[in-house]
Amino acid sequence: MRAIPYRITLQEPLLAKRIAGDPNSGVSYPYVPGSVVRGAVVSAYRQAHALRTLDAGDAEIQRLFFDGHTRYLNAYAVDVEGVRALPTPRSLFHAKGQKSCLYDFALETVHKVNEETVQFVAAAKESQLFCRIEGGSINFVSPQRRVNVHTQRDRMKGRAVTDAGAVFQYDALEEGQTFAGWVLVDTDADTEPLTALLQTIRHIGGSSNSGYGRVSVAVGAAIDSSQNSWSETAVPYGVLYPGDTLVVTLLSDLLIRAPETGNYTWDIRPALQKVLGAALESVQETGDAAQRSVWRMEEVGGFNRTWGLPLPQAQAIAAGSVFVFRTQELLSRQALAAAEWRGIGERRAEGFGRLAFGWQQAPTLMEVPSRSVGSKRRTAEVQFSEGAAKTLATQMAVRMLRQELAHKLRKTVYDMKIEGKPTISNAQLSRLRVIVRAALPEGDLERLQRYLHDNIKTRRVVRDQFERTHFDTGLGQKRLLHWLEDLLEDPETVWNKIGAQNASKRIGANLAVAAQGNEALAREYTLRLVDGVLARLAKERRKEDGGNR
Repeated sequence: MRAIPYRITLQEPLLAKRIAGDPNSGVSYPYVPGSVVRGAVVSAYRQAHALRTLDAGDAEIQRLFFDGHTRYLNAYAVDVEGVRALPTPRSLFHAKGQKSCLYDFALETVHKVNEETVQFVAAAKESQLFCRIEGGSINFVSPQRRVNVHTQRDRMKGRAVTDAGAVFQYDALEEGQTFAGWVLVDTDADTEPLTALLQTIRHIGGSSNSGYGRVSVAVGAAIDSSQNSWSETAVPYGVLYPGDTLVVTLLSDLLIRAPETGNYTWDIRPALQKVLGAALESVQETGDAAQRSVWRMEEVGGFNRTWGLPLPQAQAIAAGSVFVFRTQELLSRQALAAAEWRGIGERRAEGFGRLAFGWQQAPTLMEVPSRSVGSKRRTAEVQFSEGAAKTLATQMAVRMLRQELAHKLRKTVYDMKIEGKPTISNAQLSRLRVIVRAALPEGDLERLQRYLHDNIKTRRVVRDQFERTHFDTGLGQKRLLHWLEDLLEDPETVWNKIGAQNASKRIGANLAVAAQGNEALAREYTLRLVDGVLARLAKERRKEDGGNR
């Protein structure tokens, strides 16, 4: 069993598309997927052996590419010291105003901060996607990206025409960066031919004819892992006795199925028990033992070049997810090392299902300056002239801005704090929501203001219900009636209330859209925020009454 290290340096932007973004765009993964590396090695193998197609029934081809005996791990960004970063654990969080000090839900520290101020860091920002943990310190590593805007061309005329001139954009990894990964080989005899194939790779990813995907690959000396001398995290294993805590962190996306139904699931315990050969108990937050698992589900796909079709989409547990278990049997170092070497779940040959045991060991971490060369997204300086291309690009930017605003609005409504059961009746909430929704298409704030004056402020019983209803959206306690009056009087304040003061989207050098200064957009999102707050109040009333959530 050998681990082959490889490093990919991008000589052109890399487009390894994932399921994300606008339909008229392609968004690359923030790393080089193992499936892309495997595909490049398959192409090199076919060329070396003069094969038009692979015989999937051949034992050697199965072993090298398909059955999981050879696993092509994702290549993640390296820091300036050349050390491979890993996905940031999703159990890490900080308290508001204390961003330099991080805590870990998986290591009994949640009681040290007020849970109402908890902010998770993993995947919350592009600058925190990957990290390097050393002792009690952590630094975040993030790859640079480039956004290029393209125009579809007619294949015959070589230029955009009326029926074939759509504007689209590619969000790719910037050139000049280095990504490091591993190829894990169960059969020692495969090490040398795979090393030679890796060294022949010159292009990876999509749109290779449009200035994307040219790379150089450096392959290091293979490491013998038969004595458990290799680990992705370089954290030594220890023997775990019954009752000890086992913290499992996913170093890549994981596809796992429930044994009972065959559906994709978040429950990794059955598969983990099978590969470890020991019983595990999920740790729940009880008493003063405040440990908990933190995970996220994401959609993953792929593409089969032989079929010429995309792979079926599936629900995967996202990289960085953390699970906490308590052992019920003795777990040896060898059992843990073997499980990490093999991985679990489906598509292991493509780098899925990678695990780390006990990677997080410090209950608190101090953030140190990032070792990455930068995390700012670069946008290609494309000049748009007046015409259809600029109109379409503007529509794309507006759509992207609206997606961001909708996310911020949902977060504001979800995070608002309501103490006790709202005093306002469901009938009043429903009537007001009808008015709000009727006013939304035209942004008619005046209609809502008239309703407040004629049907609420002049009727004492109704007015008292609105004044006795309190909530906090993060800017202090507010009475519902006063909050409505202030918001409708100055709709531009909606951006402060949802944290979108600086929300904007830019495409090219001369095209940008922003939330600030757009009166129609401010009126629309003022009404959307009002509707969301009223819906949340109605939901809280149902919860207090024992109804459905």
